[in-house]
Amino acid sequence: MNKSLFASFSSEKAGSSLTMPPTQALEALKSLLRQTEISGAARRALLLHTDRLPKDLTKPHHLRLARAAVAGLAQADRAQMFDLPRGRVAIVWRARGGREVEQVLEQLAHLLDGLPAGQAPPPADLITVYDLPAQGPSLVDDLNARPPSLATGGSQKIDAPMLARLEQALVQAEMSHFVRWRPVAILPPTGTAHTLTLAPLATAWDERSIAAADVAATLCPDHALQANPWLFRRLTRSFDRRLLALHTGPHQLAGARPFALHLNIASILAADFLRFDAELPSALRGHIMLYVQPADVLADPAAFFFARNFAHARGYKILLRGVSLGLADVLDITACGVDFVQVALTPDVATNPALVREAVGPATKIVLSGVDRTETLAWAASHGFLLVRGHAVANAQHEDAELA
Repeated sequence: MNKSLFASFSSEKAGSSLTMPPTQALEALKSLLRQTEISGAARRALLLHTDRLPKDLTKPHHLRLARAAVAGLAQADRAQMFDLPRGRVAIVWRARGGREVEQVLEQLAHLLDGLPAGQAPPPADLITVYDLPAQGPSLVDDLNARPPSLATGGSQKIDAPMLARLEQALVQAEMSHFVRWRPVAILPPTGTAHTLTLAPLATAWDERSIAAADVAATLCPDHALQANPWLFRRLTRSFDRRLLALHTGPHQLAGARPFALHLNIASILAADFLRFDAELPSALRGHIMLYVQPADVLADPAAFFFARNFAHARGYKILLRGVSLGLADVLDITACGVDFVQVALTPDVATNPALVREAVGPATKIVLSGVDRTETLAWAASHGFLLVRGHAVANAQHEDAELA
């Protein structure tokens, strides 16, 4: 890896003008709950279940109204609000015997007033209130629970009319709720399982992508987006347009650190990317990664090489994601000329790290994903894998929330 690039990726974290993504907010909330349990600090928590709203109230403006119904709690003592996956909202505060919960119920009742008789659920069904730390484990269980439609991916395939409705809904949706951030960390080459947990890991860049499962759960919970691969592929182009729009403009990226975007190859050659490129702050020029998938490369190698050369000329780095040892049998990965390759930590990778380097290239070009256990961080460092992603990375980087 270029030393100057490595150094710039290791710089101090800077705040971004984009809001904390839902998956990161979820981890922050769980960390707060753990700290509350350790300290014994008395708190209350409220979880707003927007995924329980009737279908007639699941349009983006309805979800904004539901969020506004609980927003008043953000003014409570020591209140912290978390925008979670699937549009849910949690608030933790220090209760002093006020009417906070009653006021939320009154606001939710107004939201449900327009529904025909018998169709509106009781407002109390849309929220759950917890006393912390005693009921912290119950809240964690509820946070981890997934509705049947999301767990199974829905029961109906999307068709062309549904695709058109989804694309229109995406134009109006608040897409920041669906953006998932995953940090890619740099490991010290001599780290051990013990030392790697003593200090936050340095961030190389953040991966940013649209969470298709969360989009489906919010906008079409009865449909399986990926059951029709061709229509889903077109839908991801809409995801790309909205993802690029969220990052277009200097004010959107003021103070942002290096990041990566998951994009289709066709999107890199589209007008939306050109607008993004034209307004990219000069401080970030040369520090943005573009993630592409092998299926795109195999489907149209000429388009891939054209997009790769264009991106390189503009200072972007290219990462080929989702690479496996089996892929090396059908695609010459080294000939692709990408800057980095993402490889999942599977059993065959764990038992044959040398074979991975032979098939993919130097370990310094490999991002090892699926690093979910702390001891795996030390294993990765000992085998020369210095770029890692997974739950262990997010946990090692998270700063404890204030409990005072």
